[in-house]
Amino acid sequence: MAYANAQTPQNRVAAIAGVAAIHAGIGAILIYGLATGSFVPPEVKKLVGTQFKLDPPPPPPDPVEQPPTKSQPSAREVMVPETPLDLAINPPPVDTTDIIIPPAPPVPKAYPSPLPTVSLPPPPPVPTPTFDPVPARPSNSQNSWVTQNDYRSSWISRGYDGTVGYRVSVGASGKVENCSVTRSSGVSALDEATCQLVSRRARFDPAKNDQGRAVAGNYSGAVRWQIPN
Repeated sequence: MAYANAQTPQNRVAAIAGVAAIHAGIGAILIYGLATGSFVPPEVKKLVGTQFKLDPPPPPPDPVEQPPTKSQPSAREVMVPETPLDLAINPPPVDTTDIIIPPAPPVPKAYPSPLPTVSLPPPPPVPTPTFDPVPARPSNSQNSWVTQNDYRSSWISRGYDGTVGYRVSVGASGKVENCSVTRSSGVSALDEATCQLVSRRARFDPAKNDQGRAVAGNYSGAVRWQIPN
């Protein structure tokens, strides 16, 4: 009778509704319970460092001299292998006959060569000089090289005077190629004017060597600069 009541449609619907209500209640409890609550992590304590004062290490012990250790002789017996060679007691005879060295061959004698010797010709004789060397000589008057007209008025007003020594190089053509002051007057203007005037106005007969040929030479002189009256 009880099995028949359970199989009726009314009882089946009631059972399904009850199960659904139970599940809905459990779901509501879970949803609302999780919504209102919160998870609090556990408190973690911070580590605090502490310094400990340690005693210094003890000094190392003094070294102790150890007595030398003596090596113990080996207890094993030393075995010397027998020599497999048969050594002769009597040495073999050695021939000590003296060796006679044969005499050296004779040294060949040097004989004169049959070819005639050719003597070298004598050196050419040194040419005898036919002329006496001649130095360079002026070909025009030395008084025309530097005159009173070359005195500038500014030099007169300043009292420039003095003697200038000079040396000129004369080429093979008789012209002055270079001039240098060998003795200064103490006034650079007079020294420079002397070389300029002599180089421009002086004329020379060139120097000649022992062959009579014109060659370069030198000539030395002096000019007296004196203020005109």
